[in-house]
Amino acid sequence: MPRLTPPVHTALQAAVATRFGQPLRYPSHCDALEEELRQAPATGGRRLSPSTLRRFFGLVNKEGGYHLHTLDTLARYAGHADFAAFGQALRQQAEAEASQLADIPELLTMQQLAYPERLLLGYFLGRITRPAIPTGPAPALALRLAAHPAGQEFYVESFVDLAYLNGAYGQVLGEYLQHKAMPEAQLFGHCTLFLGEFLAQDEPAWQRRLVHLLALPVPANCHAFPHGRRAFAEVVAAHHAAPHHPLPAALLSRLQQQATMHAAHSVAAPAALPAFYNLFPAGFHFLVAEALFLTGQYAVLADWVAATWAEIPAVATLENNVYTELLYAFEAVAAHRTGRLVNRPTRLRGLFMLDTHGWLLDYYQVHLWLVELHFAAGVPEQQELRSYIDTFALRHRMPFFGQLAGGIPPAAPL
Repeated sequence: MPRLTPPVHTALQAAVATRFGQPLRYPSHCDALEEELRQAPATGGRRLSPSTLRRFFGLVNKEGGYHLHTLDTLARYAGHADFAAFGQALRQQAEAEASQLADIPELLTMQQLAYPERLLLGYFLGRITRPAIPTGPAPALALRLAAHPAGQEFYVESFVDLAYLNGAYGQVLGEYLQHKAMPEAQLFGHCTLFLGEFLAQDEPAWQRRLVHLLALPVPANCHAFPHGRRAFAEVVAAHHAAPHHPLPAALLSRLQQQATMHAAHSVAAPAALPAFYNLFPAGFHFLVAEALFLTGQYAVLADWVAATWAEIPAVATLENNVYTELLYAFEAVAAHRTGRLVNRPTRLRGLFMLDTHGWLLDYYQVHLWLVELHFAAGVPEQQELRSYIDTFALRHRMPFFGQLAGGIPPAAPL
């Protein structure tokens, strides 16, 4: 049965309510609509039960999708040939709204730019719309960018501002999800919002989000990063459910199969371009590794990173790359915590002196401190690093990091 994304579901509810003449808020409204559907010429005598209508309008709990018969009938009642025609009308409306953004002429000509120029313009738009406070509200321009096709691709999906996820960027993602209904976009948006809710330790919110995102379809050729964010959610949720047990073998086996699939289609980042979000060739592998690092699955993490180097060797050759250097650091922590002698990683700290992809570094700065905390043997250094992490967690509304740092045991002397 087709599963509706929230924007499409809401839009069809509104279209039916407009034809009906009022919002459908009570069971009696559904009874009356059932009679109207039976008599309306557009529906051709099709009938839907009041119980089906109550589920569709949220008057009773409903899990799963809806039969195409139900969706076609409601779309016909609302004035469309069928549900597919209704979806096409929604897409045309979104395109028409985007074309009216004449007050942002640069976006309307963005497709004429060379690809590096589009990346740089998206980076510029991201920087100028970033509020001074990480939890501050998104400016109007950022929300309009999220509604525009060029803004969606070269700002929302490329300037992935995880440090501001529980503030402006989270608002931007909410607006983005209302305007880009493609399965991959919905997967990317909801999985990223899950990360913010999880790091905020808002369990009711992330548990609800988890149910929704796991029900979303994964396109056959899904980009590695959205798919990896879904895998991240599965790993951290499984660990949260059973923190003192190994991750389920079936889950790890499935993730390895998915990683192999992405490795077979990976393409190394062009040397002339910076390694932005969309150009890193092992996004799925990295996000699973990040989840294993944050949940303390060190033996599994060591094997996972080793498999990443073997499956996508180009990753190890990237210089000044956030994700590559973090994979090296995760590997060092895993080796250290599983009893192997290893040197403290040093290259990661030098990376944070760069300003070419600072919005990524803002978020991964806390990962650097967590890595260093694993190797900090002296009490003063441990206290200093925990202070940095606690400050970050408070400033960005991500208390998970502070809790995680508090549970990292002192390192044995190297």
